[in-house]
Amino acid sequence: MRKSFIALSVISAALLLATSCKKSSTKTDPAPTYTVPTTYNFTNVNYSDATTRLSMANEMAVLMASATIGPVDGQRLLNMFTNTNSPFASSTSNTSGLQLKDQCFTQLQTDIPNFIDSIVMVSNSTQPASRGVAGIGASSVTPTSKYPQTATGVNYAQVFKKSIMGGLICYEIVNNYMVNGISSSVDNSTVVAGSGTAMEHNWDLAFGYWGVPINFPTVKTGVLFWGSYTSQIDSGYHANMILMNSFLKGRAAISNKDVATTKAQATIIMQTFERATGAAALQEINEIKEALTDNVKRNSALSECYGFVNSLKYNPARKITDAQINAILALFPKNFWDLTTTDIDNIQNAIATQYDFQDVKDIL
Repeated sequence: MRKSFIALSVISAALLLATSCKKSSTKTDPAPTYTVPTTYNFTNVNYSDATTRLSMANEMAVLMASATIGPVDGQRLLNMFTNTNSPFASSTSNTSGLQLKDQCFTQLQTDIPNFIDSIVMVSNSTQPASRGVAGIGASSVTPTSKYPQTATGVNYAQVFKKSIMGGLICYEIVNNYMVNGISSSVDNSTVVAGSGTAMEHNWDLAFGYWGVPINFPTVKTGVLFWGSYTSQIDSGYHANMILMNSFLKGRAAISNKDVATTKAQATIIMQTFERATGAAALQEINEIKEALTDNVKRNSALSECYGFVNSLKYNPARKITDAQINAILALFPKNFWDLTTTDIDNIQNAIATQYDFQDVKDIL
């Protein structure tokens, strides 16, 4: 009996040792290796829907800016927002079946009609803009430069553009294409000719919304919205290469089923767009300082700064809280004509501290 017990024990120990050795020798799959191109030149890239919507938003912005030369057609602007009654000069936009409103953050869908009402009201004013008077104001330094402003000095044509950058562009990139567009439930196997897999297509649309050419930043021709601003802030925050590298790496990773790299690059892109919003607001602060005594031009730059800060509310993946956004917005004067150098410094320092730009806040 004792010999049998010993024999069984030896056999059991041998089996355990063999199992242990087998487990310890198991190797994890190596990380996939692949080439990341230097331009956004992948197979089956298609972001035409994003390009069309940027064109539609830009045409709205151009019509709003025309308030400086006469009354603006508010109904046409509303039709542009929903793409009804063929409101665009571009037949491609009119027949695309796409619209802006249904792609915007919910709050922005309500805000934009209010922006339009303000622009129409200002464009119909027969008096020049001044404290307490809505109208078209001229730069005191360059009188040919004119700006539509409310009685409190707000240029809603600029607030609209910055809101689109936050509530349409960033919202789509962050929410629909980075958070939801690359989730495990999204198909990355079935290839559709001309648009790739569903996951590849989502990533491509995100790139398209950035508004840059495939060989950016070497070539910057035709940039729109964020494509323009990431270049404007590049001296202090090098968002151009951060974003381009991440878009390239992420798209290559998706095509090569490299989930970890895809998610890592998505995180970088989301964080970069939020920080770029803060950097862009600081860039407008520096324009305000340069036009400090040119009240109308200064008020327009302040409207841009306000628009950027307010647009952070539309970003569902932001780190900044509602309370922090509202605290910065509270630093803006209720009437932009009352802006002081103390206000400017307070706004600048609050944004720079929030996004760790204190060292570069004066060169953005």
